Amino acid sequence: MKKRFMRHSIVFGAAGVLGLATMAMASPAASLTAAQAPAPRVTVPGGLAPAIAAKSKPTGKTAGSTRMRVSFILKGRDIAALAHKVDAGWAGPYLTPMQFAQQYGQTPQYVGALIAYLGSFGIHAQVMADMLDVTSQGTAAQYQNALSVLFDNYQVPASPAGAKLAGASATVQNVFAARTNPQLPADLAGNIEAVLGLTNYAPYESLSVPGKAQASPGTVTATGATIPTGTAPTAQLPQAFEKDYHLTSVLNAGSQGQGQTMGIVTLASVNPSVPAYFWRNVAHIPVMQNRLTLVNIDGGAGRVSLNSGSDETTIDVEQSGTIAPRARIVVYQAPNTDYGFVDAFYAGASQNIAGSLSASWGESETAIQYSVLAAQESPGYAAAFNQAFLESAAQGQSTFVASGDQGAYDPTGDIGTYNLGVDSPEDSPYVTSVGGTTLPGSQVYPITTTSSSGTTATTGYEEVTIPKQLTWGWDYLWPMYQALGLSSESAAAGDLIVGSGGGYSVLFKRSAYQQSVAGVTNYSDYEFINPTKYQAIAPTSLVLPTSFTLNPAPTLSTGSNSSYRATPDVAFNADPQTGYITYDPQFKSVFGSDYVDFGGTSFIGPQLNGVTADYESALGHRIGFWNPNIYAFAKSTNSPFHPLDSNTVYGSSYYSGSNNNSPLSITGEFMNTNDYYTGTPGAIYNPGSGLGYANLSKLLADFASVTP
Repeated sequence: MKKRFMRHSIVFGAAGVLGLATMAMASPAASLTAAQAPAPRVTVPGGLAPAIAAKSKPTGKTAGSTRMRVSFILKGRDIAALAHKVDAGWAGPYLTPMQFAQQYGQTPQYVGALIAYLGSFGIHAQVMADMLDVTSQGTAAQYQNALSVLFDNYQVPASPAGAKLAGASATVQNVFAARTNPQLPADLAGNIEAVLGLTNYAPYESLSVPGKAQASPGTVTATGATIPTGTAPTAQLPQAFEKDYHLTSVLNAGSQGQGQTMGIVTLASVNPSVPAYFWRNVAHIPVMQNRLTLVNIDGGAGRVSLNSGSDETTIDVEQSGTIAPRARIVVYQAPNTDYGFVDAFYAGASQNIAGSLSASWGESETAIQYSVLAAQESPGYAAAFNQAFLESAAQGQSTFVASGDQGAYDPTGDIGTYNLGVDSPEDSPYVTSVGGTTLPGSQVYPITTTSSSGTTATTGYEEVTIPKQLTWGWDYLWPMYQALGLSSESAAAGDLIVGSGGGYSVLFKRSAYQQSVAGVTNYSDYEFINPTKYQAIAPTSLVLPTSFTLNPAPTLSTGSNSSYRATPDVAFNADPQTGYITYDPQFKSVFGSDYVDFGGTSFIGPQLNGVTADYESALGHRIGFWNPNIYAFAKSTNSPFHPLDSNTVYGSSYYSGSNNNSPLSITGEFMNTNDYYTGTPGAIYNPGSGLGYANLSKLLADFASVTP
């Protein structure tokens, strides 16, 4: 790096971090002691901490010696111009991190002044190569003095809705948090987008879902009846994705990710030997030596554990690594905190090693709205992600983020309300949000009964037939509540609001690439869920439903949203009932086997990560941000996408069953829906599944037609 640019000594770290060690410049803030800090101080956005404190039970003061990590996300220069270029489709020449820093990062003088100010309180800080993310380490006492905050310990109540998908117990978190937003001297505050790390609360959830048990072919019930053979594909390898979506020809032509690197951004650690075993013994692909590199961000994600979500990271690595068998993989392992997730994306951009990145974690926008105490404007916390994604786009890195697994009702998964909502950070206009579909076929579910002596027997079955590939929503399972061990269809709905995350952001405006796309502004829907019991959620202005009533046979409705970002952008098979086999020895203690059928939108991100590596090995250059191109392709007369535009109602004739040798009359219907949004005939966009699924061989040809 040129000395005239930085004017101080540089130390490079593993995550693309620059340590600004010895300051050679004269700066007013740099030369001040803690007692001489400028006055007055100005409040700056503080991430999740104040809201965590507001909704939690205090349990005492935080010890001043408590070690903390705090990240200062800086406002980039000329970010609006950068966003316009990315939105319009930046096809190159792509920037290096140094070039990005020179054009869009903060100045060395400002960064040096901030680091010196923190250092005057004993806080050690360093900046990433993009000059937008200053990470730091210190004690609670040091940050209290530097940021004018007070830390307390809290017990955060569990969200039962967030645990039910994984079959886990709801977990109470004991955390520290600042009661108020931080303050900084006025000459430093103006360039702060957000200060993250003032709580160690873990807000993000893995976006993978285990499947419901389906009957084995030819199972004989206790009454002697034979359950029909189900045809829905389960226990599939990633190669099924390649076949279903016409990627096999690309791989057979020799484009298998050679010379490329994929990045996995995650909040749980992985045991490298587990995906290596999967590749070698399950997927049966060659395993390159030293293929997998682990980068610990902000101290890493802790030990490998199912409780922390290590199965999610394992899935991401297994899937991406099989789809692009000759690509290398770097895993950015960060703590499950507001600063950890953001820092991991900035590290992936600042390193600029991976040509594509994917992430399979998220939280609802409703939770973010609550956390920043603002219902109508984009907070600095969400904007902090945007800058990282813009940098990746400017450097030619493709980024994929899972859209969520609670269908149109993402907030049921974390904050526990029944309002429509989408996930974050998939809501960013500068990532490709990936949703899910259900594959066609019959799904057969056993009905089991338990006698007074405790003996369990299979007495019958319930079956549903999916006629074609549809948007994933588990409303089709609700009528089969008996086989699921539930008391009613309403109870099944309450337990299984599950499907492809999708809908409309309340934080981010619509980008140019979604303008004039049929189905984006005007949509169709089926209102199964009627939210009730609206309550004001103190201390915010949010008024949210805390209950619902079920309408099992809704009529078609229409709606519109003229201004905000619609998600997802694309969708591929993600329904666990038509999903993929995953391997992890940790599964045995929970599921009784090392192999479990899983699904969720978290599969699609790493799969498309692998697809991008294959494409880039074929084309010889990076593709960059997908969205401006794929929306243009979808509007063409020879689109590679298959939109899920049907709003047909598939009635009770698609259901059948028997119990104790007596036929069951199952009253139910299912639609092409993510539990709310459905298709509009002739539209190329569905808010439940985006542009739909693609012929990936044709999509490569379309990308090849774009001049870099």
